[in-house]
Amino acid sequence: MIFTRRQFNKRALQFVLGASIPPTLLQACRAKTPPVIAPQTNISNTVNGQVNTMLAQMTVDTELLVPTFLGNDQRRFYGRGIPEGLNILDKFPLGTGRTRAGIWKTWSGAGWTGQPTLTKDRGKIYLIIGAYDHSLRKIDIATNEQVWRYKFDDVIKGSSTIYLDPTADEDNQIVVLQGSRLGNKNSTSTPKPIPSFRALSFRTGEELWKLDIRKTNSYSRDNDSSAIDLGNGMLFNAGENGIGYFLNSSTASARMKSGLKQPPILAEVKLYETSDISRQGGNLVTESSPARLGDKIFVAAGSGHIYGISIESQTIVWDFFTGSDLDGSVVISKDDKLFCAIEKQYIPGKGGAIKLNPNRNPSDAVEWFLPTGNRKFSSWKGGIIGSVSLNDEYNPDGAFPALFATSAIDGNLYVGSQHKTTGKTVKGPWRKQEYDTPLVLFQKNIGGSISTPIFTEGNKLIAAGYNGVYMFDLYFEPTSPDNPEAVENSQGDFLRVVVEESGRFKPGISFEATPVVWDGIVRICARDGWLYTLG
Repeated sequence: MIFTRRQFNKRALQFVLGASIPPTLLQACRAKTPPVIAPQTNISNTVNGQVNTMLAQMTVDTELLVPTFLGNDQRRFYGRGIPEGLNILDKFPLGTGRTRAGIWKTWSGAGWTGQPTLTKDRGKIYLIIGAYDHSLRKIDIATNEQVWRYKFDDVIKGSSTIYLDPTADEDNQIVVLQGSRLGNKNSTSTPKPIPSFRALSFRTGEELWKLDIRKTNSYSRDNDSSAIDLGNGMLFNAGENGIGYFLNSSTASARMKSGLKQPPILAEVKLYETSDISRQGGNLVTESSPARLGDKIFVAAGSGHIYGISIESQTIVWDFFTGSDLDGSVVISKDDKLFCAIEKQYIPGKGGAIKLNPNRNPSDAVEWFLPTGNRKFSSWKGGIIGSVSLNDEYNPDGAFPALFATSAIDGNLYVGSQHKTTGKTVKGPWRKQEYDTPLVLFQKNIGGSISTPIFTEGNKLIAAGYNGVYMFDLYFEPTSPDNPEAVENSQGDFLRVVVEESGRFKPGISFEATPVVWDGIVRICARDGWLYTLG
């Protein structure tokens, strides 16, 4: 998602005009939800004055290049440029920090999800990254130098989200949303506020507000999810306490509550059912990032559900139950299908990747299921921890077949067709249903991975894991329709997909984070304490 000056100004005007709607009309449109902005007494004069003031303040060259985990509202954009290699060009020290995960542990660098965000502001491109030394940093990518550093109470795992707040003053118009673990001095059971989700000024690094991730039936009060900007004055964030929060996006609306300056909560959605508590105990943790499809948000909850949430009513309107722990984010294709990752936990069958049609009833939503191998690796038993990636944003005019890629705990990187199935069926996660399975076009053992692979321009694929970073070139050769490996593009041409390894960065260190690419340069965080720049 890239904002030009015109798009930025348009968003600002929409926000202001939305704020001028009388409160009675707002209440009719959003039941039980307070107005995002307080109503004005003299609407016409106030709106004109606000617009003129904001237009004078706005920066002419602010572009949100890769502003959230997996790049956009559908979680399928990974940057621009064609990588030409994986040689070390530079590296930045992310340091080491202590955290409690049952016992005290020392972690270095950055891990899952760990994908940097990229923003252009005032002629320069900056990277935002959170790390295990408890720090969130802004880095000038031209010099690889730190601009500012903000300390959280604990290690940072999830990626940031950047959005524009036209109601703020010039220094604070670009906002960074970031979550962390709960804090080394806190307990999940304590009733006191635990501010593991925060908003910062992109330009200054100053704190704007903190959100208390309140105590629930979940055993976690962390925040790994990357929030989403819904526009019209609303944000949506998923906490590891199993609560989805609709928040007021105007930082000026934050008020003191429980000793913290907190944003107004417009509505809450519980991301688990009572029956999930008896099945999974306190493991009701939502770690994934929400995605948007039209007037709905889709989020994979650790309680085992893939929920569809109405933005208008702020209630759950669609519920696909898997019964497994879900870590990967829902990814939405150009043809409005959901691609989801399932871990092997709490289920008798296998984990893997599943494609769902959200326009159908959940009981009839599965279009295919790709089971991955069971394998005990660290604390996992199999399935997919990262997300599924799609080549939709790198497929101009549909000239190439629509592909997916995902890395699994079984050590394999899978590349397959989004649409074509094999004609064979496989058992689902509960081993009760039989589902079609997709045509896998390429499979390679790259070692266990919880990272999400990314497609790039130039038909390349970057995949990382505990065995290093790999780069692959994708070629598309014309073939006949009766070739069992043939896949069709949107223009009706049949092609055979050839995947060849073209680069490897294997320094004997572990990568859990997801890479990002810009101007053909790959940036990825490692567990050895460094952010690597590769090209």
